[in-house]
Amino acid sequence: MKRPIWSTVVTALIAVTLGAVPAHAAPVSAATATPTPADPVDPALQDEVTDGGTVRVNVVTRSRADLPAAARASETGKALQTLSTLPVTTLNVDKAGLEELAAQPGVVSVTEDVAVPPTLDSTIPVVGAGKTAAAGQTGAGNVVAVLDSGVAVKHPFFGNRVITEACFSTNNSASGVTSLCPNGTEQQEGAGAADAESGPCAASGLCSHGTHVAGIAAGNGQGLTGAPKAGVAPGAKIIAIQVFSKFSTEASCGVGKAPCVLSYSSDQLAALEKVLLLRQAGTPVVAANMSLGGGQYTTACDTDSRKVAIDNLRAAGVATVISAGNNAYTDAVGAPGCISSAITVGSTTDDDQLSSFTNRGPLLDVFAPGSNVVSSVPGNGYASYNGTSMAAPHVTGAFAVLKQAYPRASVSELESVLETSGKTISYTGAATPRIKLDLAPRITDFNGDGVQDTVVGDPKATVGGDADAGVVRVVYGGGKGTAEISQDLTAVSEGAEPGDSFGENLATFDHDRDGYTDLVVGVPAEDVGTNTDAGSAQVFYGAAGGLSTGKAPLNLVQGTGAGSILSSAPEAGDRFGAAVTAGHTTAGEPYLVIGVPGEDLGTVADAGSAHYLRGSVNVAVHQDKPGMGGAAEAGDKFGSSVAASANHLVIGSPGEAIGTLANAGGVQILKHDLSADGIPAPVQGISQDDDFVSGASEAGDQFGASLAAVAYVPSATSAATDTVFAVGSPGEALAVGTSTVTQAGAVQTFRVTGAGAVTQAANLNAEVENVQGAAEAGDKFGQKVALANLAPHEPGAADTLVLAVGIPGEDLGTTADAGAVQTFYPFGAPGDTDFWVEAGNASGLVGTPTAGHAVGNHLGATASRFYVGVPNTAPYGAAQSLPWGNATGGRTGATGTVTVHQPGQNGLPAAGGGFGWAIG
Repeated sequence: MKRPIWSTVVTALIAVTLGAVPAHAAPVSAATATPTPADPVDPALQDEVTDGGTVRVNVVTRSRADLPAAARASETGKALQTLSTLPVTTLNVDKAGLEELAAQPGVVSVTEDVAVPPTLDSTIPVVGAGKTAAAGQTGAGNVVAVLDSGVAVKHPFFGNRVITEACFSTNNSASGVTSLCPNGTEQQEGAGAADAESGPCAASGLCSHGTHVAGIAAGNGQGLTGAPKAGVAPGAKIIAIQVFSKFSTEASCGVGKAPCVLSYSSDQLAALEKVLLLRQAGTPVVAANMSLGGGQYTTACDTDSRKVAIDNLRAAGVATVISAGNNAYTDAVGAPGCISSAITVGSTTDDDQLSSFTNRGPLLDVFAPGSNVVSSVPGNGYASYNGTSMAAPHVTGAFAVLKQAYPRASVSELESVLETSGKTISYTGAATPRIKLDLAPRITDFNGDGVQDTVVGDPKATVGGDADAGVVRVVYGGGKGTAEISQDLTAVSEGAEPGDSFGENLATFDHDRDGYTDLVVGVPAEDVGTNTDAGSAQVFYGAAGGLSTGKAPLNLVQGTGAGSILSSAPEAGDRFGAAVTAGHTTAGEPYLVIGVPGEDLGTVADAGSAHYLRGSVNVAVHQDKPGMGGAAEAGDKFGSSVAASANHLVIGSPGEAIGTLANAGGVQILKHDLSADGIPAPVQGISQDDDFVSGASEAGDQFGASLAAVAYVPSATSAATDTVFAVGSPGEALAVGTSTVTQAGAVQTFRVTGAGAVTQAANLNAEVENVQGAAEAGDKFGQKVALANLAPHEPGAADTLVLAVGIPGEDLGTTADAGAVQTFYPFGAPGDTDFWVEAGNASGLVGTPTAGHAVGNHLGATASRFYVGVPNTAPYGAAQSLPWGNATGGRTGATGTVTVHQPGQNGLPAAGGGFGWAIG
């Protein structure tokens, strides 16, 4: 958007509940405030009542039962305002009244009822909201409240989405203050009550600010000529509340600035209470925006009368988002943004520089764009304004978008999402995240239409007469058709060849950070020159037209490109791309890990390695690097399996010999942070010889043959720095009675903390109590594993964390190798939370048990779906997509429709040979 600087400079303050909220925000009941301090009266008030003067104050009492006594301290013996639920009253008092309030044991605080201006001085693409809207995350189903100077409710930018209006505006003729409520009273509710284009607002022309703020939070310019494309949450509905009054004197407005609009904190209190009542009545309001304020506070101002209301809203699931102010303070913000339980927002420019006017410092929670922001104004127009007033509604809208993506998340959890996915802005004395909304919620969406897409690999497909060259097929969500990708695309440097097995491994992430999902395809059997099975990998980029319709793919071949990939020569049998994983770190950086299990290290054959790519980082990781567990040995095949979360990497070496025990296996854990040696920092190497790991290393166990990992939040008070990962040992032999059952298989799960502590979370095999089925030779329990965290920013629980274990060699009755899957909660002993998945059972997996189908050998997982590939299904293979509720017997939510993808159906060509080998 173009953002020419608006000539007027004002200060608008919005309480943006989007930073980490200290434990300060303990909810306060509607009837009870905080313990009574020794002197509840703000000392500055004494200056206001000298020489017989009076002052307008807000009095917070210990309980509502104390309000009548407090009201008697008013010079008239009556309150100017008493709220219906909060222990707060507004009085006009003289010196004697202040003394009386100070002596009352039920009085908690007495502060001036200050009138403050909007925080306007003198954006949407920067925070990624355009991408989340394109992905269907528009804030639909949620409501934002705008406590401001009213809203032009009929403006086309709002499309009839203003659902509730109210006005709390003061009349005080002695001070030259008149109400802006359309009917002239101090309180009005219902249609038209906050309309900025009627009544005194229309007559004065002073009420454009609130319309501009509301447009940033929730405007929608689709189909409108001359309008910005959209606000942050174009699908959210709006509560408009007028909290400003018209002031007619220069004593209040400043020399040459009368008349002006200012807002009493008592009117803000009434509005905050109104929002709470609406929430309690069922309106799904998620954030209240206050782009207003004043003063200079370097420490929290928790004696402010508005804190009790902000705390109550937070406890009810409503964030109060407040602008920091426009005084350019380097270590202070205004009030009410100084309240510790509010989310306070500063302003940056579109290129992530501090706006010259913004307040900042330790009390600031987040930054958002606030310079030259175009939004709606009364008269069906649009204008560019500056100020922290403009920054705050970016955060308010972000809450609506995130609540749509994470409907069960609390204010603190959503705030954490914004902070951990934001870009850090460092400045003297502090560092504060600038929100980056498109890095928070993620779905697999190659064409940006907001609907989940599915991608399926068929490495056995014939391409142009080349058998087993392989293809990848894309099924676009919402009935948008299908697409086929192969190495015969002109942009792919290596053409399709027999036996390439293109599509054997897949991973998805947003490599170029443009909001479209990108696809990684591993091609481990690719011949490079005369080097057979040297391997390669390609990254295909998403675009509005679909996968690979935009820029050319990135071809990754050893000996080309940059970094460690360039310095590594392709050799026969390397199998570069035999395992791939990709994702985003907690800082939002895309990463890619490529396994090369056949890599020779010097004269050590098949020692194996992996390449780690993140931004400018392009490094090789292997067991001869400093700090790694174990040492590179022939046949280790390090990199045969890879998995990662936002916090950690896990790399398997199933060929690892433990002592004289060949192919016992091992796993290396690393962090995304680089070590002094320039590689992902090693955390620990583990094997079944470690005391804390169940079982013992045995020849042929292949511990680490399969891996899966997800980020994990252990509790409501901890950060999302941990990882849960699963390790499959499909070759594990189990003792059953006096017999040894070979290749029965086993799985262990582990937790690694941000500090690097590793503990076992669960031990699973068919001989463990409550694990279904009996141990049989060739079951290969754990041949494949998948993990999903259905609520990645919430504390992990049985209804949000799922481990799926493939058992492809399972015989079902007399049907050999029909295969099955069992799902578990990855912590503790198995029990009631476990569920069995086989063809034709209650899971909804379509079909009947069939010999050789080996269900469980090809698995995939996202936060919303569980994928089961059955490439042995006649005639071309199949892949099924299940809601997690189906795969867990309802433990993780409702069951639903199972989608079957099969060549020859629903637009997929009737061709292939192993459709379903990889799926995601």
